[in-house]
Amino acid sequence: MLSSMSRSLRYLLSGVLVLWFAVLCAPQLLAWPDSIRIGQTRIYAEEPIAPKIRSILARSDALLKSSTIYSDGDGWRIFLTNGGWRWRLLSFPGGGAFAYSKPLTEAIIVNRNSIAKDLAWNGQTFGGQRTLSGVIAHERTHGLIRSHFGLLAATRFPTWKVEGYCDHVAGESSLTQADYTKLMRTGTRHPAIVFFEGRRKVARILLSNGQSADALFRP
Repeated sequence: MLSSMSRSLRYLLSGVLVLWFAVLCAPQLLAWPDSIRIGQTRIYAEEPIAPKIRSILARSDALLKSSTIYSDGDGWRIFLTNGGWRWRLLSFPGGGAFAYSKPLTEAIIVNRNSIAKDLAWNGQTFGGQRTLSGVIAHERTHGLIRSHFGLLAATRFPTWKVEGYCDHVAGESSLTQADYTKLMRTGTRHPAIVFFEGRRKVARILLSNGQSADALFRP
């Protein structure tokens, strides 16, 4: 009897893991209430998709085209959550970010956001808000890095360089200079600091090498 129950439990756990893996690979399986296709990009959302999404994608595209490793790619899938159960499931075991881009599938999962206001939130007191278009550009830049240099190489680049370059392309940081100064003065090691400092370092390097991302990552 116990052996039979143990076997059944193993089968159940195996089924749950297989289902979770399938959802991570194909988040569209989660029955999103709304979706729209704009060019090569398919957007899924938990709320009605406002018309402003077109200008948000256009701004994201314009930011990306400033990168010397820009390419059109094969299209993107963007999943806009309200920070609820879909976000927690798809971002597990993390969750405190603005968004995640998934290697291989290149799906972008976004935390709480407002299309109408072009904003995204991550729940942090400092560095808790930035533009949705900038967040999308940041995550798409991760995809450009993986596509251009290869997935293995991308995992070996220093975090400050990768995140700094993604924020450089996005044209923004989640921290203001005042936030950064206060965090430094109090000795608080906030996760956004590596992004803020990385962006400044990357900007200096690109200024000296003609804005070449290849020279940045392969000095």
